[in-house]
Amino acid sequence: MFRKEVQEQFKKAGWSSGRNVQTTFNKIKGFDKFPSFLKSFLYEYGGLKLKTLTKYADGSLDFNALAKGYFLVNKYLTEPAYYGGKFTFPIAYYDLDNATLECDADGKIYMSGDFPVLVSDDFKTGIEKVIMEDYSDTLQWNPEIKQWVDEY
Repeated sequence: MFRKEVQEQFKKAGWSSGRNVQTTFNKIKGFDKFPSFLKSFLYEYGGLKLKTLTKYADGSLDFNALAKGYFLVNKYLTEPAYYGGKFTFPIAYYDLDNATLECDADGKIYMSGDFPVLVSDDFKTGIEKVIMEDYSDTLQWNPEIKQWVDEY
């Protein structure tokens, strides 16, 4: 379970206890290769589109983007991300920055767009931070030195 404010956003988007959309996601070619923690998360929270808690603009995370075919799953499974060289998995589409919320097999959360950001080393914390629009303690990818840095 997520912190109260975050769980409330999921509830507003249609989440309820016991929710399971496993059949929808299991139909996606390559989904069986996703990490088990991510599959479990998407079985419960996938298919929802929720508003982020921003004060300045209307942002939303679409946890149904994967099921809608927005992402080239095979590319994620065969080509590591250009930032960090790790394989990542798409979780949601973030409309405010035209970015993809992703994670790696270790549960690290990334926002991949014009400027990739390592949001958190912890899956749950990373999801919460993005929904709360909290980008404190994040790292940016510096392509010149190929490392995560405080600012680029």
